Amino acid sequence: MYLSKFVVTLGWIYLSFVGIATSVQSQLVQPSLKLTRLILIDAIKIKNPLEVYFEEVGNQNIVNPKEAFLSNVIIDTLLIEPYSDDWVNDFITNMLVIKERSLAANEWLQIDHLIEDSVSGQVQLFLTIQARDNGKKLDNSIPKSSIDGVLGVVPIEDSRWMIVGDLVLQIPELWKVNQALDFTFTRSDIDYTSTSLSFQQPINKRFYMNGHIELEQRDSIYQQSVLGMTGRWLANPNHRYNMSIAFENSSSSKRVQSYLDSYQGIFIQLGIFQQFTVKDWNLASHLDFSSTYQKSKQTKSQLIGRNTQWVHSLHLETVIESPKTGIGFIHLSQVYDRVWAKELPWTYAIVFGGAKTLPGFYERQFDAQWVFRIKSSYVIPLKDSDIWEFFVVAAHFKNFASRSEGFTTKQTLWSTGFSYTFETDFGNIQLALATPLWSIYSGSKLHLNVVR
Repeated sequence: MYLSKFVVTLGWIYLSFVGIATSVQSQLVQPSLKLTRLILIDAIKIKNPLEVYFEEVGNQNIVNPKEAFLSNVIIDTLLIEPYSDDWVNDFITNMLVIKERSLAANEWLQIDHLIEDSVSGQVQLFLTIQARDNGKKLDNSIPKSSIDGVLGVVPIEDSRWMIVGDLVLQIPELWKVNQALDFTFTRSDIDYTSTSLSFQQPINKRFYMNGHIELEQRDSIYQQSVLGMTGRWLANPNHRYNMSIAFENSSSSKRVQSYLDSYQGIFIQLGIFQQFTVKDWNLASHLDFSSTYQKSKQTKSQLIGRNTQWVHSLHLETVIESPKTGIGFIHLSQVYDRVWAKELPWTYAIVFGGAKTLPGFYERQFDAQWVFRIKSSYVIPLKDSDIWEFFVVAAHFKNFASRSEGFTTKQTLWSTGFSYTFETDFGNIQLALATPLWSIYSGSKLHLNVVR
């Protein structure tokens, strides 16, 4: 009798221990992940996603580039299955057999986007079939995160060195499709540094909001910070419109005889971008018009100038490319920049010169109130992304008003040269050699440029 009670007691203790252990284990073990959506796209057939999509649906105004892959989707399914490599591999293998789409020896499955929600335990998986072509070049039809640019050091006085560079970090799909994060850093010389950070949030397929912050320093004296927001509407891939509003804060590290070297302002900008194809000629135009209300932060004591003012600026850029002529094509571009203001602040000075604006001259060598630049070139594309370009460039501009006698307020500059653009793991790099023509400036310049 006593033995049976002892056995019963042990049994109750054992069952209690098992129950407690099971309860604790259930609290510690995370719920298994469930695969809720799986998309597989055949990226091998896609050269220009937008053109492929337009040909098949009749030139509809679809903006989201991912929708260009509709005709190449192998799998797009909603499901609730345990998420594991073995299950995904078996499922995709079976679907490829059903679709009669076998993988070649140089093809593989690539994960392009993975959305994992640890709270709900749901996973969305986006895959593409990728391959290498004869030139061993990856198909980059789908946007990828990247960091590219040039970073280096140059000597300055007293045996010191200075970091210079032009870097860009781009994450085109941060947490979801069309949500993007961009970071830029530029330092061309000891007197100029700028950096910016922007975040893009999609509202719908055609409308995006972008928040950005920019920091800039010029001539080791002036500093500016900009905090703004931009709304961008994509009417179609060839037409987009944007409106920006920003708060500007400018200051200088020394006393200057102007109210508006240190100011706060409200900036508003409207922009239009359009591109067309007319009888195999490619045409593109970009127009920005902005207005800024500025108010000085300085006291009025012993300062000369305006306390408030409006500043208006215009940027117009057009590009024309001819059909193939011989082994290349003709590229023509013009840029017109102008600023209207009673007193022109340093932040709105049109600064140009160097690889991107006027080859054959130093970086940021000139500044003006208005400038017209034109470039004519013959471009010879090679394999992959390599390009030879032979060009002639001109700039006609008006300097700031000066009290110096004999100072020429208008100038015209010419230069000619050639460039070679080649692809690296850090982006497309351009080497350009150019020399000034018919001016007091002499000496050829070798430019290193990051092409985007």
